[in-house]
Amino acid sequence: MVCFTVCGLRLAVDFTAPAMLALLSLLLPPEALLRTLAAALLHESAHLLTIALTGQKPELLRVSAAGLCLNLRAPALCPAGRFAAILCAGPAANLLAAAGLYCCGFPESAAANLSLAVFNLLPLSCTDGGSLLYTLAEQRLIGSRPELPAKILRAVSLATAAVLVTVLLLTLCRLPGHILSPGACSR
Repeated sequence: MVCFTVCGLRLAVDFTAPAMLALLSLLLPPEALLRTLAAALLHESAHLLTIALTGQKPELLRVSAAGLCLNLRAPALCPAGRFAAILCAGPAANLLAAAGLYCCGFPESAAANLSLAVFNLLPLSCTDGGSLLYTLAEQRLIGSRPELPAKILRAVSLATAAVLVTVLLLTLCRLPGHILSPGACSR
């Protein structure tokens, strides 16, 4: 991991980030890669702007194959409402951009923004939706059972992943010339 500081913000780049970028550049056409990177930049910029507008201080921006992760200097001091606004800012910016781009005749760019917004709203432990779920559970349950929010997030993440895998497999089974073995899908 390479770390450096820019304008008081620590940046940490994991070695998996350039590896993922290289893989995506091999798999995606250049236009699709640029649309995806632009959507990600908009997403993280919205988080940063909301952090600034709510008076919070960003401490670390970590870049890895999983994406970008912004950490606040004192997340325990950030009220839940402000933290929720910060978490929702990225997906909201992508949803607004998707609507605007679609209306202006750029459906591929709209799709990149929409898919990033929807993915980040999923209740997975590595997404904005998962962080929001954890924060809400923590606010409701911290006094009674402090270990419960992590257990809830883990269970919801596993259930969401199971649903996504099931949908993916069902979709693959319906494709002509699917990549699964001929007997794997019953029609």
